[in-house]
Amino acid sequence: MTRHMPLLLVLTALSNPAGAAGPPTQDDNGNSVDFSVRLARAKSPLDYGGQDIDTTSRWVGLSLREKVSQRVTLGMYGGYAYVTQTDNPLTQGIELDGYHAGFTLHGILYSGQQATLYYELDYSYQKVEHKGETQTVTIDWFDSRAEIGAIVALTGQVRLYGGGGYGYLDGEERDSGTVNRTRNIKGSERAVGFLGLDLKTDPSGHVGMEARTGMTRRVEIYFKRSY
Repeated sequence: MTRHMPLLLVLTALSNPAGAAGPPTQDDNGNSVDFSVRLARAKSPLDYGGQDIDTTSRWVGLSLREKVSQRVTLGMYGGYAYVTQTDNPLTQGIELDGYHAGFTLHGILYSGQQATLYYELDYSYQKVEHKGETQTVTIDWFDSRAEIGAIVALTGQVRLYGGGGYGYLDGEERDSGTVNRTRNIKGSERAVGFLGLDLKTDPSGHVGMEARTGMTRRVEIYFKRSY
């Protein structure tokens, strides 16, 4: 239990009770920790109270996961965030920048030789801001998801995975300066679907690509190594 305390303490500091890079790693070397570099681009239709505004987010970040039991893995992730919007007069033509942070819980429901069934809980926070001479715009939101996925081993090195679930996004836009107001925002979609390909490059290395639809339309590339 002691060796897991640093990870658990950081998870608690980030929030409470997820994305991490790819599906749970099936490591043949008994490694319990995986570390990833993640690059992602997502489009989310945000509901501003009757008006949907397309919002594009770009993430550059890191992910760390640790297996705390045979079937449960905890993880955390974070990094830079960049946001642009269309049809929002206060953000038209500008890029807001800031950070994102979150954590995940992966659990194995069934594990076989060729297929694995798992679930994931994901909770994240993102905050971006732009300060101009006469106007400041701050946008932040919480994003939570619950998903079930399946992994199929195509070969000894290639795994195909996919699944679906349910999510919820809630936040606000705060404007100060020439325009002073606060607007509540939420995700206009709640269903989640995803499909990905994971390639094992060596006994402890993985590279993969994942596409998502529904709540967010996202494409992510990750580079992962286990220790």
